[in-house]
Amino acid sequence: MSEKEHKIQGQKVSDEFYKEYYKMKRRQRYLEEDVKVGRIDVDMENEKVTFVPNKEDSLQRLMDLGADYADEQLVEDLVVDKAMLLILQEAMKELNRQEKELIDDLFYKEKTVREVAKKDGVSHVMVIKRRDKVLAKLRKFF
Repeated sequence: MSEKEHKIQGQKVSDEFYKEYYKMKRRQRYLEEDVKVGRIDVDMENEKVTFVPNKEDSLQRLMDLGADYADEQLVEDLVVDKAMLLILQEAMKELNRQEKELIDDLFYKEKTVREVAKKDGVSHVMVIKRRDKVLAKLRKFF
């Protein structure tokens, strides 16, 4: 134990544990108080008082201020869509060149299975099997 003794709920703890506990308590206080309510900062040296507003906002207040959410898509849906896109991008990195080209042809260039088969010189059944195999590989990420 260091020169300064720390106690949490009456028990002696190490400096390292106390620092982590303090960080955890400070984060909890930040989330419960600082984010939800404003606070007043007083600068004694400059004799200045500043109000720091809360960091939490409501959808209703933003709409009252004129924010446009005309598509009525929920914020949660936007976050989920963004997360899914990030997962897809990571999953695509695991595909080889041929698999990426197949996905690009079928889903981005919107070619038919028969068009891809003709371009690659294979049967459409083969393209379907390759597509299903690649999609199964991508599904593992979701």
